[in-house]
Amino acid sequence: MARRHRPVSTLGAVGWLFAELALLLMIVALGSEERPSVAEPVTPSPPPTTTSAVAPEGLSLTTESFIMHVDPTGAGVVDEFRRNLAAKVGADGRVGLVLLFGRSRDPFAPTQGTVVSQQLKDLVVPAGLPQLRTMNDMRAYLGSDGAPGDVKVELFLLNGGR
Repeated sequence: MARRHRPVSTLGAVGWLFAELALLLMIVALGSEERPSVAEPVTPSPPPTTTSAVAPEGLSLTTESFIMHVDPTGAGVVDEFRRNLAAKVGADGRVGLVLLFGRSRDPFAPTQGTVVSQQLKDLVVPAGLPQLRTMNDMRAYLGSDGAPGDVKVELFLLNGGR
């Protein structure tokens, strides 16, 4: 009698392929584990000390803001900025980033608001205000708050790192 040959099903072949793939992945995973060598003894790391732990310094996501008028001549602008800054962040405040949003003085040239905010930046940066010593950047943008010639000042304070 002749022996009858069973056809190989595709599900059986796929099953064997998955089994071999799983075996191969297990071998790669076991071989890629880093193990300490016998020559290098493993020493436990010392526990962290609480006295030297300092919170990382970063920008606070909550901002302080104020609107101030920028005189075209620049008269009194730095003093007004200093007063507003002291009222918002105090004498010991640490500012990391300042965004300035200026409104144009000319209603027919609304994009000139960046000129107003740049004027404020050019007056305040050289003034050396103590709260701004930690400042990383001050950027001038176009704004729409306040009256013509006003600038909305957004202060991003630093937190941690003291």
